[in-house]
Amino acid sequence: PSAPADDLTLRRRISFDLTGLPPSEADLTQPAPLAAFLDRLLTSPRYGEHWGRHWLDVARYADSTGADEDHRYPHAWRYRDYVIDAFNRDLPYD
Repeated sequence: PSAPADDLTLRRRISFDLTGLPPSEADLTQPAPLAAFLDRLLTSPRYGEHWGRHWLDVARYADSTGADEDHRYPHAWRYRDYVIDAFNRDLPYD
């Protein structure tokens, strides 16, 4: 097994895992307690965007057919926004 990660490496890994984005410069230069950092990431809209993307991939979500004709689905964004909002509000799957 790897050696335990230092605090900055751990924060970087957590940020990528929860939001898909690197931590901000402020998160690395003036770190808050780890619990506060986690809470901020979990309540961030980026959390729902990152994890909603995985769900949308499984559901084969698309804004258009992507074929030669490329037919648009004009209201598909409503489902995408619902999924992102559901993750951000921690709605149950049922």
